[in-house]
Amino acid sequence: MPADTFGPLEKPALARPLQLELLRLGDTAAAWSAAGFFVSAEATVTLGQTIIECTGPGEPFQGWQIHGCQIQDCQIQGRQIQGSSSSISEHPSIDGLKLLAASDQGPSLNSVASQPHPNGITSIDHIVVSTGDSQRSIAAFESAGFEVRGSRSTSSYGSPMRQTFFWAGDVIVELMGPDLGEATSESPAQIFGLALVAADLESTAAALGELLGTPKAAVQTGRQIARLRTNSVGIGLPIAVMSPHLSS
Repeated sequence: MPADTFGPLEKPALARPLQLELLRLGDTAAAWSAAGFFVSAEATVTLGQTIIECTGPGEPFQGWQIHGCQIQDCQIQGRQIQGSSSSISEHPSIDGLKLLAASDQGPSLNSVASQPHPNGITSIDHIVVSTGDSQRSIAAFESAGFEVRGSRSTSSYGSPMRQTFFWAGDVIVELMGPDLGEATSESPAQIFGLALVAADLESTAAALGELLGTPKAAVQTGRQIARLRTNSVGIGLPIAVMSPHLSS
């Protein structure tokens, strides 16, 4: 998973118009519990201002709820994905990333039990989104009310890629796709993985033992990052754990 490359926090989360409130994932509650998270009786995990809702075995990403998102301006997906014999059912989305409609919204922070996680992880740092066409996906995010907060070109992961960054409240959305001038595809945007924040990465490493890889320097100066061995517990998306942002 790409490491965090976003710059210092330039304004408080409360001053940002959007907030990622819910991630619906096709994982079991037991999987997240085995990774050292407190899981409520409602099969939810609270991380910062975001709730992760575990629905049981299924597709790793099943939708997200973003407060302030301009759903009326989002795409209605009903097209067939290249190389697939089935089409996506119609629903509002950001270039293929399902948005939970008002009739399908999940629990809120006020409605679920929460307590500190035994593994010391506190929040979501960023969500990595991959796309076959950077310009198309950027336009879709902007139509939904997101504002581009930074971008860069990199070849650190093989082919030339473009990273574009958005804020969703206290969460960074990192979009990765072909750089300018590179070949594009019709592949929709997809959640590639999550990067979480531990209050003390050394303590989290001790608590998780072999479930967490060896921390190493992150791209962002002064921070460290380690991979959570999600396959060992049955979590569908790749997850990295990072040390906190440095105080500005």
